Amino acid sequence: MVSEKSNVLNPLLVLILVPAVFCTVQPPTFNPEMLTPMRTIGDCQACRVFIESFKEGLERTSRGKYEGGDAAWEEEKLKKSYKRSEIRLVDIQEGLCKTSKFSFQCHSMAEKAEEFIEEWWAQDPDESTDLYAYICIDNLKVCCPEHHYGKECTPCPGDHSKPCNGNGKCRGDGTRKGNGTCSCDAGYEGQFCDKCAVEYYLSYKDENKMLCSPCHVSCLGGCRQGTQKDCVACKTGFSFDTDEGCLDINECDDVDRCTRDQFCLNSIGSFKCADCDRACSGCYGDGPDSCRKCAKGYSKKGEFCIEDREDEDQSEKLTTTRYLTYIGLIIATGILLPKSTPLGSIVGAMVLIYIVGAEYYCMINGHTGLVNLKDFNLIQIFHT
Repeated sequence: MVSEKSNVLNPLLVLILVPAVFCTVQPPTFNPEMLTPMRTIGDCQACRVFIESFKEGLERTSRGKYEGGDAAWEEEKLKKSYKRSEIRLVDIQEGLCKTSKFSFQCHSMAEKAEEFIEEWWAQDPDESTDLYAYICIDNLKVCCPEHHYGKECTPCPGDHSKPCNGNGKCRGDGTRKGNGTCSCDAGYEGQFCDKCAVEYYLSYKDENKMLCSPCHVSCLGGCRQGTQKDCVACKTGFSFDTDEGCLDINECDDVDRCTRDQFCLNSIGSFKCADCDRACSGCYGDGPDSCRKCAKGYSKKGEFCIEDREDEDQSEKLTTTRYLTYIGLIIATGILLPKSTPLGSIVGAMVLIYIVGAEYYCMINGHTGLVNLKDFNLIQIFHT
């Protein structure tokens, strides 16, 4: 019987324990940044990044490891020996590309340039050629000199010192790519960027420079100069006037331009409809003081539409505060009167005058008071 029970329990124990064991195993972790596409740059730019990193290393190690000389001449000798030593080169290479956001491409370029870096390092430090030109242009051949492009480093078209007339860039400039055509700056066009684009006009030109400036905002299809009078045609939202040129149309003159619960805001060449304040039923501007009528649940108080409930609550609070003030003044008079009848009488009279005056002020301003003072002759009361 025992063996039969154990035969039945063993599979059950396995089914219970196995999931428990596996559930304690932590899932493998991964870096979410691995899912982010890697930013890449061209070979020439990667070579520039590498050269900048190497130059930073030169600066970082410029003080060297030559301390400890017994005399000034000995320290100077150590400095010179360290300047192009293998130790310094290793120090520079250990810190390469660590601060660059393109570290992967930088390291890749460093591997390709390792042989040429060693050759350059072996040169006389006072006669070494420019590191960028030596590595990126002459040996790795991933870049070109300035104002050259393509596999053969062909000169950019036009004036070599100022391609595209200084109004654009030569495509592929400084790299082994591109076709050398001009990519013009905003406002310029033409094969050599020597013309003003549409919506621009020639505002200055001499033997060395031309300047294209934008037409007036109201112009369509070009202009002669920069004012609204110089437009070839007017954009939508503007009308032509024989004396003034292109003038802004105030679309908000049309009362039906926006819906009933909106108001119109004019802008140069256009307009915008904005919603009225919630206190308004129709409006001519923003805020509860620009309502044509008050919305349901709001009433006109001076220039503003105010919510009725808020107005009533505020009135009740003011009335309660007023009554409590009266009670406080009467209690103070009652305390003072037994101690000094003359002084208490004077204070009591002043309190009475204050209360009657305050209630009369509230009455004439439409607020409810303790009594309706219109039923009394105030002059007769104070006279008696």
